[in-house]
Amino acid sequence: MPAAARFAMYRIALARKLTRALGGHFDPYPNAPAAARLSPSAANRAAARDPTLALSWNGADPVDWQNRVRAKLTDLMGVPTGDGVPPVTHRDPPQSDAAGRTRQRWYLRAFPEVDVAIDIVWSSDAAGPLPVILCLQGTNSGAHLSWAEARMPPDPVKIASGLDFAHQAVARGYAAVCIEQRCFGLRRERELDRASADPCVDAFHHALLFGRTLLGDRVGDVRRVIDWLADGGAGLDLDLGRLYALGHSAGGTVALHATALDDRIGALIASGCVGPIRDTLLARGERSGQNTIPGQLNWFELADVVALCAPRPVLAVSGLSDHIFPFAGIEKVVADATPVYEALDAGDRLVAVAQAGGHRFDPNVIWPAYEALLAD
Repeated sequence: MPAAARFAMYRIALARKLTRALGGHFDPYPNAPAAARLSPSAANRAAARDPTLALSWNGADPVDWQNRVRAKLTDLMGVPTGDGVPPVTHRDPPQSDAAGRTRQRWYLRAFPEVDVAIDIVWSSDAAGPLPVILCLQGTNSGAHLSWAEARMPPDPVKIASGLDFAHQAVARGYAAVCIEQRCFGLRRERELDRASADPCVDAFHHALLFGRTLLGDRVGDVRRVIDWLADGGAGLDLDLGRLYALGHSAGGTVALHATALDDRIGALIASGCVGPIRDTLLARGERSGQNTIPGQLNWFELADVVALCAPRPVLAVSGLSDHIFPFAGIEKVVADATPVYEALDAGDRLVAVAQAGGHRFDPNVIWPAYEALLAD
């Protein structure tokens, strides 16, 4: 490299480093005319002002509308389907802890070359049949947080903040089915050459090559787990007439879309994941794609997805200072989805709950509200 070119490279690199160190944004490009619209996001903001939303509910027969939207949502997400009951490729022996809980892990061959790791946690002395709750963690180190196992440095803090979903559920009489989601924990990427730093972005982009999405793949995994449970694969005394879903953040997004598409899920806790697409995914940087459905705003908003859960109970929760899914967004979605619930005589089964703080799961707020919702 010529000396002059090397010097110029170092000079620019130093300027960028100093600008960032002082908290600035390094922008070496000339100022554009004030009227120019050059950022890629400008076109999307313009489209979002008047999205097509061709299938958004407009007072049509609610059941017919739900059927049409479910078909379109399934197609847009590219949700995979499997044949028969997923076989067990491996099963670990059960483990018991000092608190009287038992946990056992199964590996299910959900699709060709796709195994889903699930852990079921239940009270060792519980008398069945037990209601079941599917537990889905968000963008974290893995499903092990649900049974309060720390594997990564941030885990103890996350567990203490309320992400031990399985222990909370077992204390309330449930059998907790903890599903390891694609790209996290045991299912993190291990085989790609030069995998990206973000754990989800490669799986998202690669799925698009086949007309699928990462969100659709995750929902497909959930449905296959339900297939296996319904066939009695766990060998436990479970009441699948009381099968519910719980998820926070990206896990809540999966739980919501699984509930929208699969009426075997009887109720839902959707925490830190509800808000209009235009005000959430479209309004911020999106590095992973894990919650993106191509073409969604041509057909419907998130309120329509929530309305697919009707008439089943849905508790939507967010922190008052949640910077990702603000509570105001939940209020908007719930208000827009409520007419479908009312059309199915279930207007009181869709509830928005605010909790103090930011993007978090507060069991002291969520569980009482959920139990009250189920009792109505």
